Amino acid sequence: MARLVLFDLDGTILGGISSENAFFFHLLLNGYIGIKQFLIASYCCLKWLPRFKWHVFIKNKSYLYGLSTEETTALAKKFVQEKLLKNIRPELRARIEEHRKAGDHLILLTGSLECLANEFARDLNIPEVCATRCVHKLGQFTDLLPLQHPYAREKLKIAKELCEKYNTELKHCIAYGNSTNDRFLLKAVGKAIAVTPHRYLRKLAKKEGWEIIDT
Repeated sequence: MARLVLFDLDGTILGGISSENAFFFHLLLNGYIGIKQFLIASYCCLKWLPRFKWHVFIKNKSYLYGLSTEETTALAKKFVQEKLLKNIRPELRARIEEHRKAGDHLILLTGSLECLANEFARDLNIPEVCATRCVHKLGQFTDLLPLQHPYAREKLKIAKELCEKYNTELKHCIAYGNSTNDRFLLKAVGKAIAVTPHRYLRKLAKKEGWEIIDT
């Protein structure tokens, strides 16, 4: 049976600023995000604050409101290729290749936008992507909550669904992560690898005896 290997993107495969944050500033500086998007995003933050607390700033993707899905996807593809692929950690690229040669099934499980994650997966030859899937209508992004957002406990939920899909169990899976919010998934899998982990996750990794990769 092929093992499922679940890779986080930002801070794990990718060093430096997160892919979504970098893309946000790219859109902002090039005039794609304006006052309309700021007003909609601010309104959504206030509306969802009681539900998500401080996580609302991560859950809220309404800064994309009104943008063309086709044009944004094309922009994301070009941005990743020209600006972000160079920030892929060589150690993680090597690990991905090792898992591929071992016959493992690789999955990019990330809270980053799907249009960004797809480009990293294409470059790294990762066959399956589970990323943030935003709602769009008539060719434009809406201000609704994402249909899927692999973050914190939701990342674990999606991992369980993947196990059902491939008729396996979490105890047979491997997961790579760097953030405190990855702890729910890392604690559930059979083998957890913390990559340049945040302070709390590093402490947890040492306590649990997980492998730590510092790059």
